[in-house]
Amino acid sequence: MAYIGMKYVVAAKLATETPGSPVTYTTGGMVIGKAISGNVTWNRNDNPLRADDSDAENDNSITGGKIDLGLDDLTDDARVFLLGDKMIAGTGDNPATYETGDAAAPYVGFGFIRVRRKTGATTYQTFWFHKAQFGEASEEAKTKGENIEWQTPTLTGRIMGVQNYSTMETNFRQRATFDTEAAARAWLNTKAGIS
Repeated sequence: MAYIGMKYVVAAKLATETPGSPVTYTTGGMVIGKAISGNVTWNRNDNPLRADDSDAENDNSITGGKIDLGLDDLTDDARVFLLGDKMIAGTGDNPATYETGDAAAPYVGFGFIRVRRKTGATTYQTFWFHKAQFGEASEEAKTKGENIEWQTPTLTGRIMGVQNYSTMETNFRQRATFDTEAAARAWLNTKAGIS
């Protein structure tokens, strides 16, 4: 199998998180931007039990993760929604302005579609991460040179686990595969509360 694309990055603000119950999100999630890249890195335990001079057991369970998310743009609305920026309403000829303060960004669920090709058939693999918190990795501005050098934002998110079932296991993401992009988008829209 090979992956040949990524698209449709969505997010929803976390509303409730009760151990043993499904996580809920506020209605009115949003499409964050057009996807350029997504690099997920899982943090795992690596803690062997030494017995009889060798490794007898090992725990390699996931403890969390990180995603570097490249987007084509990050609108003012997306910055307010995802990063916690504050909008100050404008008056008259003065436009609205936005403050980046010291408040923590909200917890969100987020997801995207990864396009998959196997033996000539295209499917759409969706990922929904139950809980994450995003921040802007860095900001950069450059003058225009003789050749255009695209400058696009990268967000860094910390992926956290939730206990969303009565078994009290910690889960980090849910995954589903669809034959059509429309079905994949519909599944993500349901997760994010996008109508």
